Amino acid sequence: MNKKLELKGVFRSAFNLSQRATNPLKNESGFALILALCMLAIMSLLVSMALNTANMETGISGNYRTAQLAFDSAQRAVEYASTKGDIYTSLGPGSAPYDLDDNDGDGNDGDDTDEVNIKGGTNWGLSGTDNYVAYQMAAAIPPGSGSDPTYFEARYYIVNVTGAGPRNSLARVEAQVGRIVPK
Repeated sequence: MNKKLELKGVFRSAFNLSQRATNPLKNESGFALILALCMLAIMSLLVSMALNTANMETGISGNYRTAQLAFDSAQRAVEYASTKGDIYTSLGPGSAPYDLDDNDGDGNDGDDTDEVNIKGGTNWGLSGTDNYVAYQMAAAIPPGSGSDPTYFEARYYIVNVTGAGPRNSLARVEAQVGRIVPK
């Protein structure tokens, strides 16, 4: 009798194993928890990547803004030097460049009228000591300028400036200015 029970137990165990193998959906204990944890880990990774990208984009736009402020300072200096007529009356062949940093000759940069006008109410102005306007050459006036070439000539100047912005940002601009003057 014990042998019959023993055999029945073996057959039941074998039957239960085959039943589990043919019907795997009945044995899902814990699978939903594992799936939820995996999805949570994937979502956390995606969120951290999105935050990292947002921080990087913020830094890039901040760097662009500081570089743009430095460039605007340099452009203000070029515009100022291009429109201030008395700079060009002192420049000619063989003359020393007009110093936009220290045009009063006292050795102090930043206290001059030119420097104050270039800042234009902002905190950013010129940087360095090589901000100048220099005579380049004289030539015939460009065709179609409407001036008589027998009475007028074109004089060309180089305006070389370095604008300063926040966080030590610098922008260097070199421009050529042409002026039509009487011979």
